[in-house]
Amino acid sequence: MTEALADVTEGSPVVSLTTAGDPRHVRLALARRRQHRVAAGLGTLALIPLAMVPDIVANDYQLRVATFAVMYMGLATSWNLFSGFTGYPSFGHAAFFGLGAYTAGIGTARYGMPIWVALGAAFFLVALFALAMGLLTLRLKGHYFAVATLGIAEAIQAIVNWGKSYTKGTFGFALPLSATGVSYATQYRVMLGCFAAVVALTVTILWSRLGARLLAVREDEMATESLGVNAGLVKIVTLGLSGALTGLFGAVFAWVLGFLTPDSVFAARIGLEMVVMTIVGGMGTVLGPILGGLGFYLLPEILIGERNEMYLVWIGGLLVVTVLFLRRGVIGTLQHSRFWPRGLRL
Repeated sequence: MTEALADVTEGSPVVSLTTAGDPRHVRLALARRRQHRVAAGLGTLALIPLAMVPDIVANDYQLRVATFAVMYMGLATSWNLFSGFTGYPSFGHAAFFGLGAYTAGIGTARYGMPIWVALGAAFFLVALFALAMGLLTLRLKGHYFAVATLGIAEAIQAIVNWGKSYTKGTFGFALPLSATGVSYATQYRVMLGCFAAVVALTVTILWSRLGARLLAVREDEMATESLGVNAGLVKIVTLGLSGALTGLFGAVFAWVLGFLTPDSVFAARIGLEMVVMTIVGGMGTVLGPILGGLGFYLLPEILIGERNEMYLVWIGGLLVVTVLFLRRGVIGTLQHSRFWPRGLRL
């Protein structure tokens, strides 16, 4: 926690350590800058093969699998932005995902919005909802907060089921062909663009003062507040941003799927999957949710072939193994080993 609290009180690590006048601290700060530049360059290079996936895969089914794999990596990263960095376990992100999907769906089907306008509307509407939810629930902590967010998600699904005049209830509705009539390759690249934006934003926050404040809140919220940090405001803003990004993925999912029902976007399973993916990969890291989302979605497709009862066994087994042997997750365990570059936060 020392490093995070140093960032909170004196600014970014580079500035605070450089002004300290200690040559060792100056060298450490410069080494971190170089590491961050290298990490940013490698991340940019990693997008090249991902962008080439539509030209590599053999058929449309594989391209759909790749699209949903990218979506799950983005969802895990969005959830991690709040819960992984603050330590507040949210089970309500399924509500953000579903609201984003229904905002885009209703916007295109009922009001004739262009899909790009509907995606933007979903982002901002879900952001407002997440901020309101934060004001109501972030006074709670631990399992009380988790249960409260789960209850809100279930309540939103019930409202959607009840509001048949707008949502068609449990029967759902189809998006117009004018909104969904694009190629699978275009849908994949839009999903990939959202994923890249979320990862870039997460890295930027992690290496900023806001990231230091979030990590300090996670380690000791009372000590952080005693240093003059408004922990409540930091948490609410981050929840709003995390919820908006999750809602954006929900909106793109609605566009890709072309048909919406409450069970397909509001299911509690969706929120649970975000939690499991992040825990397995490593909470509070950047690479952890990406690895967790990729493995969580692709490995069952390869080993099982379809999402039946064995898929639930896979989820449970993966979580048990992680909790017993890799309590920090895969990436978190690596970052605490002697093989990881010192000072590199990814």
